Amino acid sequence: MNGVGLMIEKYLPAERANRLLLLAITLLLIWTSIELQFTRIWGNYIPGIIRLPVSYAGEMLLVAMAFLVVVHPTIGRGHLLKKMKNPINFSLLLFFGFAVFSMFINNVPFTQGVFGVRAIFQYAILFYVLLAIDIPTTWVKKVFYLIVGLGLFQSIIGFLQIIFLVPLPLRSVSERRSISVGEEVRAFGLMDSSNTLAGFLVAVLLLVVLYLFIFRAELSTKAQLVFLVIGVVLLAAIALTFSRQAFLALIACLGLIGIIYRKNKAFRILLFSSIGLVVLFVIGYAGALFFLEGFAQRNLYTLDLSKNYRYLIVLSGLEVFMLNPLAGVGPGMFGSNAAFVFNSPFHQFMHEDLPTTMRTVDNNALYVLVEYGIIGVLLFAYFFFRIIKVMTVYSEKATGSMQRWVSLFVVTFAIAFLVMGLLSTAWENHQIAIWLWLFLGIGLNWYKKETGNE
Repeated sequence: MNGVGLMIEKYLPAERANRLLLLAITLLLIWTSIELQFTRIWGNYIPGIIRLPVSYAGEMLLVAMAFLVVVHPTIGRGHLLKKMKNPINFSLLLFFGFAVFSMFINNVPFTQGVFGVRAIFQYAILFYVLLAIDIPTTWVKKVFYLIVGLGLFQSIIGFLQIIFLVPLPLRSVSERRSISVGEEVRAFGLMDSSNTLAGFLVAVLLLVVLYLFIFRAELSTKAQLVFLVIGVVLLAAIALTFSRQAFLALIACLGLIGIIYRKNKAFRILLFSSIGLVVLFVIGYAGALFFLEGFAQRNLYTLDLSKNYRYLIVLSGLEVFMLNPLAGVGPGMFGSNAAFVFNSPFHQFMHEDLPTTMRTVDNNALYVLVEYGIIGVLLFAYFFFRIIKVMTVYSEKATGSMQRWVSLFVVTFAIAFLVMGLLSTAWENHQIAIWLWLFLGIGLNWYKKETGNE
């Protein structure tokens, strides 16, 4: 062991380093839920010298965590490769490797390509840090309470935004059609959009529902009532985001889990809950159309294909897709922020009627198809298939309630995550994607220790 290793071991032994990393992950979760308040909403009012480091605070924290894991003689070093092994490694590295391959065969400028795969790389750092450390169940339970608190905090802000008619934080007032509930006035919390808040709250609601479901025998009647009230508050906040994709994602994940585990009577509750949400969604949607002029107007814009930006984006995307349907046009060349920042040549295909506020292609499934082609989509689907399969098996074999709860959340939220990505940028949105990668890392950490499966 060299001098640096001895010094690290002396002043930062494994147990203390592990606690430090857990604390850093906790801070990352808090920061991720509020960062847009500083970097997007108030961005024009913060000096650039402050805004830049603030914008990259989360990434710098991730890099610091990765550095500590790599250099620590007990946590990392020679132990690292063994700790990194996991059942989904092959599928993850295969997709990431193909992304790099697509970047080179399409002659994507290096910086632009790096920015195109930046989101995958960030989440991979968090994922592998979680695999390298010890994760006590007590810490996970504390993090759960913290997440519930963040969800309620964001929900309350969303309620206030509806009460005081606070419009969505668009970049230009001239882009607003009107300031009315259901159109420009929708709950968005400290996020950049109502869809982002909705996706965030879907994750929190699923955690609460599954916690109540798994631990119901261990919880007192009072505790169960408290969690039910929390669930109702979160569901109400999701409704006030007027995010159709969030409700559809919630219905899809609960319904599929109910179907998958239909032989277990207890799990049928989730299927019935899904059916109940369908009824609630239909009644609420019809009521909003009838009573909220703004929501009705928004739906008229949706039905008018000449003004429906999602439809226009799909048309543009399919034109670009035909240029290289097998391997795509390369990362950062069409759908992600990198394409707009670096002014990709494929912008000539973007429809002229798209609003000037559009900075990304608001459809992750489309941009994965266009940037990575049919091969990339198949590899992406294989990666998620592996996640769902491994975590489903673990949920059936898990020895403890905490392990079962985490694994079931990964399965349910992975389904919701996929559905949301069909209509939004959820797959690369930190406020939404972090929950999948966080609990996937925790689940696989415990899975490896229990089964020895790598």
